[in-house]
Amino acid sequence: MTKREKTMNFGKFKDCDTHTYWVNKKTGTTHMVSADVDWSGNLKLHTTTLNLRYERDYFFRKDAVDRFLKNYEFVCENPNIVFWSKVLANKQLKSELSWGLKTKGRLGITKEEFFNKVKGEA
Repeated sequence: MTKREKTMNFGKFKDCDTHTYWVNKKTGTTHMVSADVDWSGNLKLHTTTLNLRYERDYFFRKDAVDRFLKNYEFVCENPNIVFWSKVLANKQLKSELSWGLKTKGRLGITKEEFFNKVKGEA
């Protein structure tokens, strides 16, 4: 960590060495997020999806960080292994939300059930 990073205010993100876990409010995709500083001194986020079929990486800078904070909700920091495997990285749970919504006779889970599980077991 550089001297500049030590003095930077990361806001909702503790520092550049901490990984936090967030969930997209609309889709239920969970992300592992690390905060950093870009070349111009602005906050930059690097996220990795956890519960999708294929892992995806995203970068957010400047105004995109504000959009991230608007569209994602904080879940936890330093999850235990049970919560990690049963909720955060659980592709089946995400699949039940995406493809098996309790509509028209399908036997999946509702959006409320999904988010209660994500928020309730943290």
